[in-house]
Amino acid sequence: MKHNLQFERILFELNRGHHIILLDDENRSNILFSAAEAINENTLDFHRKFSKSFPSILLSPERCKTLNIKTDYCCSLSIDFKWSIKKIYNLAFGSSLDKKLKLNGVIEERSKLIDISLQILKKGKLLPCGIFSIINSSENIPIEQLAMKEKILTFNISEFYEMFGLKQPNISIVTRAKLPIKKTDDAEIIIFKFNNEPKEYFCILIGKIYEKNSLNLSPTVRIHSQCVTGDIFHSLKCDCGEQLDKSLDIMVQNGEGVLIYLPQEGRDIGLTNKIRAYKLQEDGIDTVDANLTLGFKDDERSYDVAVAILKKLNFKKINLITNNPNKIEKLNKEGLKVLKVIKLNIKPNEINKNYLSTKKNKSNHIFD
Repeated sequence: MKHNLQFERILFELNRGHHIILLDDENRSNILFSAAEAINENTLDFHRKFSKSFPSILLSPERCKTLNIKTDYCCSLSIDFKWSIKKIYNLAFGSSLDKKLKLNGVIEERSKLIDISLQILKKGKLLPCGIFSIINSSENIPIEQLAMKEKILTFNISEFYEMFGLKQPNISIVTRAKLPIKKTDDAEIIIFKFNNEPKEYFCILIGKIYEKNSLNLSPTVRIHSQCVTGDIFHSLKCDCGEQLDKSLDIMVQNGEGVLIYLPQEGRDIGLTNKIRAYKLQEDGIDTVDANLTLGFKDDERSYDVAVAILKKLNFKKINLITNNPNKIEKLNKEGLKVLKVIKLNIKPNEINKNYLSTKKNKSNHIFD
């Protein structure tokens, strides 16, 4: 499957504050769509003129719950043109809501079109909140022509399913080479291509796995999500860097191991949103509630790439280094058998003790 370059352009347009048109041929509906965090003073007026309808703000299920809107779905509400941009931002992702702001006319949104619009924002590492308006064209002109006239990109949601709804992932090894590291000179790095995505995925093999890929071996595996602040700068706010360091120590001591490093910064909300969550934590919100306040799930990560890598290397049974029972459950569901769980004990410091406590009490991480 070719990764759709049109989709990359869609993400670029949303990131720079431009509008896109999302098409749903199956239900014959089209919307003009913008990322809420990138709107300006002209956005709402353009929506009204182009679509010939009043724009609404779209909130994720998690953001709805933060605002005490009782629903398990996305929800929308019409935007009052008297609202300032600051007020819309606060409604979309602010930590405290204006008590004078009345949330009237809340509508549950269950359509595929609306659901995918939020997924698109997440793919672009944008906050999952959008501005949309239903396109009601009185002119007998195809929507594509109207879009071309205004230089607006269109995207059909059926293409989203084609790109990201694959049941059988396509993974291939691009290249591999020896990679002596500080802890051992007996290591190899392998680069993978996954579903022809532009992202680079890799793993590091340590010890006898490098010398002989034995089908009978159940390797020691660490599936580690990228943490720039912890892994590179040794941030005291989390334990990620220490987990990575100790995982490598365990593999070297065992004489074998597989480290899969996934580009899932901030539990896959992206570095910008992770720092936004950090700012909320400075106001006393814990790590889980910070993500929810921004409209994300508490953990957006997926392990489909890690599973595909392990299967590509012919490993079906593993010994997993983790404290996260959710990770174990997801791997088992994907057809990998976790024979043994190796827990990591990280000594809390004065800064991350609440972070580790939240992991244990809210995310059910298991510490010895």
